[in-house]
Amino acid sequence: MSQSINRKVVVIFGGSGFVGNHLIPKLQEDGYSVHIADIVPTKNNNVTFHLCDVRNEIDIELNEQPDLIINLAAVHRTPGHESDDYFVSNVAGATNIVNWATQKNVNDIVFTSSIAVYGPGEDLKDESSPLTPIHAYGKSKLLAENIFLTWQNENSNRRRILICRPAVIFGAGEKGNYSRMARALKLGLFLIPGSRNLVKSSGYVGDLTRSIVFMIKSAKTSETYNFCFPSLLTIGEISSAMASIAEWRKPFALPLRRIVPVLTRLGYPLSHIGKRIEKLLLPTRIEAAVLKRMGFVWEYDLQASLNEWYEYSKFDTEVKFEA
Repeated sequence: MSQSINRKVVVIFGGSGFVGNHLIPKLQEDGYSVHIADIVPTKNNNVTFHLCDVRNEIDIELNEQPDLIINLAAVHRTPGHESDDYFVSNVAGATNIVNWATQKNVNDIVFTSSIAVYGPGEDLKDESSPLTPIHAYGKSKLLAENIFLTWQNENSNRRRILICRPAVIFGAGEKGNYSRMARALKLGLFLIPGSRNLVKSSGYVGDLTRSIVFMIKSAKTSETYNFCFPSLLTIGEISSAMASIAEWRKPFALPLRRIVPVLTRLGYPLSHIGKRIEKLLLPTRIEAAVLKRMGFVWEYDLQASLNEWYEYSKFDTEVKFEA
C-alpha cells in the first residue's frame, strides 16, 4: 500500500456540504488535488467539481488517477425524511461508490458513518459496543459500513477502509441541531426539554476534519473510530456556554416528556416538533476510545470551539435554513 505522502488526488463524494467545506482546505494543505462529486455545486473555486448523484450508477471521469475517496454523501437529517430515503441514499450510495472505486482501481476509502449505529442509551459506548440502531438513519449507516468493509475484505492486502462515526458536529455552516439551538437561544425561546444533565455527545468540525486527515496519514489498513469531544458534555453545559458567549439569556429546563406523545400524534408541524423533542430527550454517551489510543490531540474544547464559531459567524444565527 502506498504511503499517505504519495496520495495526491482525492474525490470527495458529498463534498459541497458542511463537513466538506471544512475538510477541503486541510487536504489541500497536505498537497491534495481535490475533486468534489455532489448534486450541489461547490462554492469553492479551488477544486474540480463533478455533478454526481450517488444514488445512481457513478460515471464521472477524471483527468487524473484518484488515490483516495472520501464519502460524505448522505441523507442524514432526522426526523425529516421518509425511511426509504435514508436507505436509497446511504446504502445504494455506498454500493455505487465501491463499484466506482473498483472500476477506477482506487484502494483507499474514508466513510463518515454516525454514532446512530449504536442507538441511544445511558451506557457509555466505545467502538467495541453493540450496534443496535433504532431508526432508519442509523440502520442505513450500519448497512453502508458493512458494504465498505466487505469491499475492503475482498482484497485486504491492497485496500483499506477508514470509518468515522461522528457524534453531533457543529461549526460554521452546520445548519443543524446546534444552529437551531442558537437561533432559539437568541430569541429567548430555547427550553431544555428535560434534565440539564442529559449527556449529548458532540464535536467541533475543526477537530473532526483534523481527525480524518490524522487517520488518512496513519498506517491503519482498516479502522472504525468514534469522533466527539474527549469528555462528556450535557445539554445544560452546551446551551449555557452558547448563551454566555453571545450574552443571551441562559435557558431553563422544562419537563416536556409527557407532551411528546401528544405532539407526535398531531399533524405537521406539531408532529415534527414532537419528534425533535423526542430526539433531544434521548441520551448519547460516546467515547472516542480509538482516537485516544492512537494519540490524537484535540485542539478545541467546548469553549474554544464555540468562541471560534461565534467570532466567525455569530453561530450562523442570520443564516436561513430548513426547519
